[in-house]
Formats: sequence, C-alpha cells, structure tokens
Amino acid sequence: MDAVSALLCAVALFALLSHHRQRHARRSLLLLALGPVKETPAAAASPASGRASLRNLLARLGSRFPARAAEDLHALLRESGVPWTSPFLQGLRLSAAFACLILLLPLGRWAIPLAPPACAAAYHLPLLWLKRMRGRRWARMAEDLPEIADLVAVLCYSGESLYRAMGHSLAACGHPSTREELEGVVERMRLGESAGEALQRLAAHPCPEMRRFGRTVLRAENSGAPVADILEELACELRSARRERNRIRASRVSIYILFPLVFMILPSFLLLTVGGMIIGYTT
Repeated sequence: MDAVSALLCAVALFALLSHHRQRHARRSLLLLALGPVKETPAAAASPASGRASLRNLLARLGSRFPARAAEDLHALLRESGVPWTSPFLQGLRLSAAFACLILLLPLGRWAIPLAPPACAAAYHLPLLWLKRMRGRRWARMAEDLPEIADLVAVLCYSGESLYRAMGHSLAACGHPSTREELEGVVERMRLGESAGEALQRLAAHPCPEMRRFGRTVLRAENSGAPVADILEELACELRSARRERNRIRASRVSIYILFPLVFMILPSFLLLTVGGMIIGYTT
C-alpha cells in the first residue's frame, strides 16, 4: 500500500509539473478561441523567462553549496559539450536528490533505508548523463576523422600547405564538435602560431581518435616526413577501426532481441499454454 501511495504521489507531482509547464500554451489557445488578440511581448517571452529564472535559481543553489571536485566538473562539462555551468550542474544535482527524498516520504518507515542510496543515485544521475553525452560526442568525432584525414591528405598531395588543407577540410566535418576543434587549430595557425604549437591542443585531446590524429600530424610535422602519406595510412586505420566498431554494434542487436523474447513473449506463451492446463486440471 505504501508503494502504491508513493507511485500515486509521483504521478500527481508529474501531472502538476506538466500542467504548470503547459499553461502558456493553454492561454494562447484560449486567446485564439476568443478572437484575434494581440499578445504582449512580455507574455510571449514568459516561457523563456521562466526557464531563465529556474536556471538562475539552480545556479544560486549550486553556488551556495559548491562541489568539492570543481575542476573535474569543469572538465566534464567542457568535454561533453553541454552548455551548462558548474554552479548550475551542482544545483541540478542537489535538486534531484531533494526531489527523490520528497518522492520517498509516502513510503513511511520504508523510506528510511531507501533514502540514502536513492538520493545518492539521484545526486550522481546528472554526472552519468554528462558522461554519456561525452561518449556520444567522442564517437561522433571518431566518425568524422577518416574523411577529414583523407581530405587533408588529398589537399597536401595537390600542393596545399597544412594550414590551407585543414582550413578546407572544415567543410567535411559532419558534427559541430569536430568542426569546433579543428577551427581552434586553424585559428591559432592563422594568428601566427606554428603548426606544431597549434597541434599541441589536438595531441592532448581527451578523445582517443582525435588525440591520435593530432599526434600523427604533429609527429610528421616535426620530423619532416610527408604529411600526406602518413595521413593516408591514418585514414585507412581509422576507417578500419570504425568498421570494426559498427560490426560490434551490429552484433549486439541479436542479444538485445532476447530481452523482449524472454521477458514478454515467453511469459505470455507460458500463460496461454501451461496456465490453461493448470486451470483445466484444477477445475
């Protein structure tokens, strides 16, 4: 009974938040039904202002109770590409833990042993989501690099310098994160830095494929080896690694199919066959 009460409270809270979020849409529909009424700019900007107020509130909460590992949070936010600040992230974590505690209150005495692990899980949930976003961002960078390395190699074969080749290769970037990283290198080279100094940023990148690309170009630039030949070999290796990742991802599909088979189709089959036999024998 306590679990049912907790579930109903969670559903009621979700419905209340959804109702509060959709109030502007209901107001617009009502004004549209009443007739052509000119909406004021303040009313039109109220959803954005509400989100901004919520973000400011969470940021103030995070500034009031800062996290210990602030540098790690900065690095995680920078690598994930999510436009959050460290105070906002800390406020979001504290709010998630407090909301989880509120949802556990209807359980009564069962909430005492469940509250610490549940609140800890809710507190670390935004970090897990950011790490997942960081992994996706790195995977998309790895998908772009074979074509970029091929294009830079072809441009270097045609007589272009490394600076101009990397500048022209920005058009082949399929993801904004890859374009942003390469634009930083090209911009530093345009401002007067040498290719070796500008490539130090890519050579220390947390993404393994991007770091490999930067170190390969940097090594070729420092040793005087032909950049085009080395980049052509690197493109073949990166393409083979991408093909292997896609093969592994495709092989997991057969395993994922077992979950609906075991937990949905097989129980219903047993209920229709064995359950009918049991009912027949008991009656």
